[in-house]
Amino acid sequence: MQGLTLSWLAERNAYKFPEKEAIVMTPVEGGRTAITNATFDERINQVANGLRKRGIDRGDKVAVYTTNSIPTLEMYLGAMRIGALPVPVNHRFKADEVRYVLEDSDAELLLFDDQAADIVDEIHDEPTTPDEMLFYGTDRPAYADDYVDFREQSATSAVEIVSSRVDEAMLMYTSGTTGDPKGCLLTHDNVIQMSVNGIVEKAFEGRDVDVDGRGMIVTPLFHISAFGMFINNYYAGATTVLMDGFEPNRVMSVLEDEAVTAGFFVPTMARALLAVEDFEEYDLSAFEEFGIGAAPSGKELKATISAAFDAELQEAFGQTEMSPVTTLLQPSQALDHADTVGKPVINVLFKVIDPDTHEEVEPGEIGQVCYRGPTMFNGYYGMPEKTDEVFDEDGFFISGDLVRQDEDGFVEFIGRADNMIITGGENVYPAEIEETLHEHPAVDEVAIVGAPDDTWGERIKAAIVPQDGQEPSAEELQTYVGERLADYKKPREFVFLESLPRNPTGKVLKQPLEDEAGEMVGWES
Repeated sequence: MQGLTLSWLAERNAYKFPEKEAIVMTPVEGGRTAITNATFDERINQVANGLRKRGIDRGDKVAVYTTNSIPTLEMYLGAMRIGALPVPVNHRFKADEVRYVLEDSDAELLLFDDQAADIVDEIHDEPTTPDEMLFYGTDRPAYADDYVDFREQSATSAVEIVSSRVDEAMLMYTSGTTGDPKGCLLTHDNVIQMSVNGIVEKAFEGRDVDVDGRGMIVTPLFHISAFGMFINNYYAGATTVLMDGFEPNRVMSVLEDEAVTAGFFVPTMARALLAVEDFEEYDLSAFEEFGIGAAPSGKELKATISAAFDAELQEAFGQTEMSPVTTLLQPSQALDHADTVGKPVINVLFKVIDPDTHEEVEPGEIGQVCYRGPTMFNGYYGMPEKTDEVFDEDGFFISGDLVRQDEDGFVEFIGRADNMIITGGENVYPAEIEETLHEHPAVDEVAIVGAPDDTWGERIKAAIVPQDGQEPSAEELQTYVGERLADYKKPREFVFLESLPRNPTGKVLKQPLEDEAGEMVGWES
């Protein structure tokens, strides 16, 4: 091993904190399973030895199609220990999507569980599905071997960590909102430097890193943000409290029973937690840090979270290609700069460019954000031309996000470049309107899209999910926006839905909303 690698963290924690709980698994349906650092490291060795026995070697890909579980993390770090690359597969993917990832990644082994069994039944005998298959669960299909048997029958002897810190550690797929998912090659150093950034930023705030902390992860480990949170916990020597899904009442119970000190939730999860019946009866005295991200949260939600949980609020922003965090809104800034996603973290170079000229824009101007630094990925697997497209001549990664950075360095997320609406010659950014409508008391969720229009090129269309028991009218919501934003930013078409369409990662899919028939309102203005 050369330098610090992800799998070495397990060896270190087993040496320094052998009896401390590494992971506490708290399934949604109830129950509790805990594993110490010493046992976790031993199991990682078993997985590594077992993979080698099955012919998996350095550089090979190991697909992991599971919900959050201890075996998921055993396989991730076991593969890394021998230089193989885990390939997390979104556990909400259907057959065609799984086929794509398995073929695109050249996976040579597949671990799957009960939830994935029906899909794997469809594709197990296809050429793109690996011959080597392991199953973790209760009803093993005949074509797969039992994961627990595989692990327990493997040697516990220490495995030399062959990787260098700059070697590729995992192949993590993007969410694919604008086409097929792309496999991002992330190195050990990428992910570890992401954790270092968080620790340094915390120190800048005068906050301590809690070696005895207990960090909750409810978001799926197939996403780099969740895996990154695990590494944040693990790097600090803290315990991870893991859940295999999100059920608000169960989360609240686990927060209390496990004395969780920190957790990360997307905005929809945060709203669901705040709506839990008898919220105030839960003992959350240990809970100190509420992390939020993955989607805009808005000023009102941030203020409500901060008051209800009596915890420090921190917002993270980034993307898979950056491992993923690029900016942090710290607790000291969270309410005074609630309309931003904070400032760039210490080891990320950050610039905002004009999408057409690629010249840097002035503070306060909207542009496309670009990054460079040690958390930047190695490129897209098997896509050299696409990789070349997303790097400029100075080595910056050109993201698809539009932002506005003020003179003090705070960054406001405007939206995806491909979601910008041009109406009557004016550029309109959906995030601004979405945040405004989020503040209306009758609105639970909102998405803004552009709809084709013969007169204006595009008209602004709002898809609204009302709060339970509320029935806001299109006229009421249009007036609400018009009182707060320029007239040309008012939605002219409204559609009311029970839920917003989302991809398997949970991000809103806007294309179906463009085709949804809605109610025209206030068109003459």
